[in-house]
Order: sequence, then structure tokens, then C-alpha cells
Amino acid sequence: MKSLALRSELLVMDGLTRLIDHGDYWVQETPAEPDFWMGNQLILKHTDIDVASAEAAFTAHFPDAKHRAMVWDVPGLVASEAAPPFEAVGYERDVCDALTLTGEISPAEPPKGITLRPLLSEADWGQALALSLEIGVEEGHPADSHIGYLQRRSAGRRQQVARDLGQWFGAFEGDLLVAQMGIFHDAAVARYQHVETRQSHRRRGICAALLRHCCFWALDRAPHATPVIVADADGDAGRLYRRMGFAHTETITGVLLKGY
Repeated sequence: MKSLALRSELLVMDGLTRLIDHGDYWVQETPAEPDFWMGNQLILKHTDIDVASAEAAFTAHFPDAKHRAMVWDVPGLVASEAAPPFEAVGYERDVCDALTLTGEISPAEPPKGITLRPLLSEADWGQALALSLEIGVEEGHPADSHIGYLQRRSAGRRQQVARDLGQWFGAFEGDLLVAQMGIFHDAAVARYQHVETRQSHRRRGICAALLRHCCFWALDRAPHATPVIVADADGDAGRLYRRMGFAHTETITGVLLKGY
């Protein structure tokens, strides 16, 4: 697979997802999480597959899916060259940047009163789920539809942490979880996951401190790994990551019909 973003995404789905080669495309399946849109998708190897063929393939492999998700394994693909035919039939364009740390990560200390540590207890993981739901609703997802997806995602992450593939960290103010992120790695890549900060605690440097904390944890275990983070191409998060020492490596394009 050519895309670093997609390769690293498969790394963080180790043990949860499977990839099947079908010639012009791969099928990525996550059986225990059927409502994880980006875990159940077509990964298109080139841009010669038209909308009708792509949709027919998706339906054949995911006949019960309420969503449609496809991404091109073509780093640097200009979205306007591939997405418009899909957008014409209702898909949303999904363009993400993969950024890598090429030097040392920038200094960032947690604000006074904030403690950075792994999630350790059932209460910690319960707070993590509640924070994800809060932010999901903020982003427009209906709570009653979104909670099942989040519960299954959380269960998968906990399995991976138990297998020592990575760790999930939180920033706590007293006992209150105010930010969270995960990081998973092998010998070559350390990939961040699911960076979230409570609305009341944004723009205080908490995310930057947690980003640095996770980086040191991963590099202590895998000194030669390259830290990788994926963000919306035009979002505030990407600008923060660049200030922390991450640099653009590639852009990937996908299209999505949401399931709810």
C-alpha cells in the first residue's frame, strides 16, 4: 500500500480489521464494528474505477451497511480530480493530511493542575467514552446513533492496549478527564489516534502537552519509529501539530455517505 496514512491506520487496527485484495481495490472489514465507517470501506488502488462500479463493489461486500466509504490509495491525489463524480450522487469529500515528526517535538508542559497519565480504571474508560460522545454530538452526530459505535470502538482499543500494542492517555484535572488521545506503534511507525479535548479546556496547551507526552512514551519503546498523525487538511488541529514539529508528508482523498 502506497499511502503512509492508510498503512498506519491498518497498524492501529491490528487484530480488529482485515484486508482482502480484489485486484483494483482492497476491502477493509472490521467485523466487530460494522458501524465504524472507515473500518469498513473500499480502498481504491487507482482512479479508473467509476462511481457505479465502486458502489456495486461496496454493496456486494457490505450488503447490510447503511454507509458508503471509499478512499484512494493515491498519495497526493487532487481531490477535484476524483471526488466530484461521487459528490454528484451525494457523497461528502474527505481529505486528510498525514504529518510526520521529522525532528524533535516542540516543548509543551501541561498547565498547572493538569496530570497526564494512561487510562487505568473502568471509571477512566467511562469518562473517555462520555467525552467522545460529547464531542461527537458537538460535531453533529445524534447521540442515540453514535453511542453504539463509540462503545464498540472503545472495546476494540481496550483489547489492543491489553495486547500491549499501544496506550491510551488522558489529561486529568483532579479526577476529571479533560483530554485524551491514543498512540500505537510497531518498530517503524508510531501513529496517534483520536485526539479530543473538552470544549471548556481548549486553547490552554493541554493537547500539545499530551501530544508530547505520548510521543516520548512511544519513542522510549520504539526509538526508530516515525511519529505519524492524520488530521483534516484545513483544520485547527493540523496547525497545532505543525507548531509542535510535525510536517506534511502526504494528502489522501476519500468520499463518504454517512450511515447516520
